[in-house]
Amino acid sequence: MPGLHVPDASGESGRVVVVKSRDLAPYNQAMEGLRRTLLEYDPALSVQEIQFPQSELTEKSFLEALEKSRPDLIVTIGTQATRSIGRRITGVPVVFSLVLMSGDSEVLFRPRPTNVTGAAMDVPIAVQFARMKEIIPDLRRVGVIYNPKMTGDVIPAARSAAAAGGLTLVEIPVANEAQVMKALEGLKGRVDALWSVADSTVFTPRSVDSILLLTLRDAIPFIGLSPSFVKAGALLSFSCDYEDVGAQSGEMAVEILKGKSPSDLPVAYPRHVSLFLNLNTAQTIHLEISQKIRAESQVEFKR
Repeated sequence: MPGLHVPDASGESGRVVVVKSRDLAPYNQAMEGLRRTLLEYDPALSVQEIQFPQSELTEKSFLEALEKSRPDLIVTIGTQATRSIGRRITGVPVVFSLVLMSGDSEVLFRPRPTNVTGAAMDVPIAVQFARMKEIIPDLRRVGVIYNPKMTGDVIPAARSAAAAGGLTLVEIPVANEAQVMKALEGLKGRVDALWSVADSTVFTPRSVDSILLLTLRDAIPFIGLSPSFVKAGALLSFSCDYEDVGAQSGEMAVEILKGKSPSDLPVAYPRHVSLFLNLNTAQTIHLEISQKIRAESQVEFKR
């Protein structure tokens, strides 16, 4: 099948195999940043791009062929490729790119294998809270709805980041969709904003619609998981620069090609963060957005 052939190039030096989870625009942008960084380091470097198989029937043979080919380095883009390759391949350094390190559906491995490191796409919580305070002047209480079994490990870091920023994290644990719905009805007067973590218990098709409707009704700023939430009606969201995260993973790959061990390189987080803002929602919830924030926002959604 196309994209599954991994040639044996054991006699070739300086070979990097890049495995993309899917053919998606963010992954392609990360690939551009990665390729540019690698070839700036060594124009003669062989950089081979492959798409991860979408069939479980072919995944095993793909991984076997990849491991047998013994590249100098493997770079994975996206969670699917990272999870499978990171768990299976131990004899080759692996650098990942565009992976969420938090969230129940994105848990990769605990502990992280010694041959694996990379560049995550999570916007640091402290950065999110600091920006939220700039945008929402009266922000004091940040609500978060989460399932402790799914995303409980995110909460201690969020609690610390909130405290460091002079905020209080209002923790609302739930176990199912029905409890999410009940929690939404009790938000008014309890929180000044609702912040999101990537929790599949909280964000179902039904609950997302309810979250958008009820936060608008109760004039509660809702911080969505991604720009798509902002398009749907969330007040704002944060996003990384996909190409630059790819470049960050390329920089880590270069260090490994120079001789460093992946275990000596901590996971990198985005150094460039974009703000997505919905001005219609701001108007609906009677929140004045400063000209400074408007100028800094990458996208302003207007009717």
